[in-house]
Amino acid sequence: MNTTMVGFDTIFLYKHQDGIWSDHANEFHNRGFLFGDGLFETMVFSKGKMRFANQHSERLLEGSRTLFLETVGISPISEIEGLLREIWGDKKSLRVRWNVYRAGLGKYTPETHSVLESLQIHTFQPAPKVKEKAYFSQDIHIQKTTWSHCKTLSSLQYVMANQERNSKGFDEVVLTTQEGFICEAGASNLFWVKSGHYFTPSLESGCIAGIARNMILDYLNKNNISYSEGLFRQEDLLSADQIFTSNVTGISYLQSLENKNFDTHREKGLDSIFELN
Repeated sequence: MNTTMVGFDTIFLYKHQDGIWSDHANEFHNRGFLFGDGLFETMVFSKGKMRFANQHSERLLEGSRTLFLETVGISPISEIEGLLREIWGDKKSLRVRWNVYRAGLGKYTPETHSVLESLQIHTFQPAPKVKEKAYFSQDIHIQKTTWSHCKTLSSLQYVMANQERNSKGFDEVVLTTQEGFICEAGASNLFWVKSGHYFTPSLESGCIAGIARNMILDYLNKNNISYSEGLFRQEDLLSADQIFTSNVTGISYLQSLENKNFDTHREKGLDSIFELN
């Protein structure tokens, strides 16, 4: 196995039925590839441990139950941590995408609910501190479903949103529902601050239940900082003092949205959530 990683080189590992992880896939045409029938977790591995490990494991198990995937065959994160330490030690900071998808082929109706797993491993890069230009997408919208809070492999709406963003020359895109409610950013959850009060779209908007989102809400709760979850309109976001996006790589502040400028002063307590300890 070639474990030399330079810059943005990426390594894939697949778990086989005998429990061995290797860089050779038994099946290319699987249900993850054919139907997006599965889930993934994007995680940060630092100093020999997975950051927010319990939260990632709990979300994956909850998502598996939502998609009727068997949970008994899913690897514990401790096994993945041990595998990464065995290959890279505890000095490397890695971005790890953990894919869990339904086994078997079939057509739309699954043949089984057992799962297969793969890891996509990449050098870790923290989130940019500031994203200069953002806009509202007028054509790509998020739809609320019973599984929209899950990080599924069916992510075409985010691919299309980021393709549109890139073609327009922006640094971030804000997505709404068909009804016009604020949902999330192109690859992140969304927060904003007005007069010291924090706001974020609720899961009823169809946004993903982000790990970073939950960690930020926990921080606000523990520090008695007021916040609201709900369904909000574009004018609510544009009236903010600050806007920031969050995912497991950290927090990025928006400098401008629809040509309106916002404060990008960082809140040290929030940043401390994402420090690589």
